[in-house]
Amino acid sequence: MLSRLIRHPVSLILGVVLGLFALYETSVRFFAYTGDAYVMSDIVVLSAQIEGPVSKLAVQNNQTVAENQLLFEIERTPYALKLQETQAALATARADLDLARDEVNAAKASVTAAQAVQTNAMDQLGRVKTLETDGYSPEATLDVATRNVATAGADVTSAEAQLAVTLRRVAVAQAAIAAAEAAVAKAQYDLSKTVVTAPDAGRVAPFVTRVGDYLRPGSEVLAIVTDRRRRVVANVSERHLARIALGQRVLLTLGSDPWVLHEGRVSGIAGGVARSPDNPQVIPYVEPTTDWVRLPRRFPVEVTLDDWPEGLGLFNGADARVLIWF
Repeated sequence: MLSRLIRHPVSLILGVVLGLFALYETSVRFFAYTGDAYVMSDIVVLSAQIEGPVSKLAVQNNQTVAENQLLFEIERTPYALKLQETQAALATARADLDLARDEVNAAKASVTAAQAVQTNAMDQLGRVKTLETDGYSPEATLDVATRNVATAGADVTSAEAQLAVTLRRVAVAQAAIAAAEAAVAKAQYDLSKTVVTAPDAGRVAPFVTRVGDYLRPGSEVLAIVTDRRRRVVANVSERHLARIALGQRVLLTLGSDPWVLHEGRVSGIAGGVARSPDNPQVIPYVEPTTDWVRLPRRFPVEVTLDDWPEGLGLFNGADARVLIWF
């Protein structure tokens, strides 16, 4: 049999190819292997939330930083002056409110006085009418009393209108205070953003920002590679997805620790990938070609090591090789 295959090399080659294909198809029922894997952890990108020149850089490339440690500062003078300006405007608005309230009290007193004059004029008119009926008061006196009542009524109406105006002034002053308080809060917030600290402990990735660089809101300044969620991300072929489940055992090697096997478990399976690099980067995109060869779609699978090797640093992006047992 073997001699016949040797005499027919084409049959031998085809037999070997078919045997290897059968072996591969059998193996993929039990495990998935990929060399397209890399080390990852959470990375925090620090961006400017206000604009201005960098006045201080407190860290250097690859420096280890603690949580809340100062990273950089943006020139604070314009924002401190803006805060003083808004605080002065708030004080003015509060003074205007006090003045408006005093005007309300004065207007209320004017209404009370006008109502008293009106009441007195109406009483006087009543007395004059009684005397005229009895023949003791001339008609001219009745005319004067009637005019006084009308004048007093007009004065009451005018005083009440003035009171309504002062009440509206109070409402306007209160709205001005609310706007001034919001402006003060905004100025305080902007001033606080001139100082940027580390939100988490980690190492500062290399950055190019220098003192004097002018930043605008959203300008990325530097990034911190944290130790949180250390993991290996393995891009696994789509043909294996149906048999991969959370918690499955994984054997892997790290590029920074070669020839040493590490154990871990599947801790996350991507729900989807972008079909084009132009898609929003919220969804991961895995390049489907390597050296002009079209590959099957691969999906990121996260692997968490049981124990991160003691003394082995975390190098984000370092290569890894992963073998997942089904």
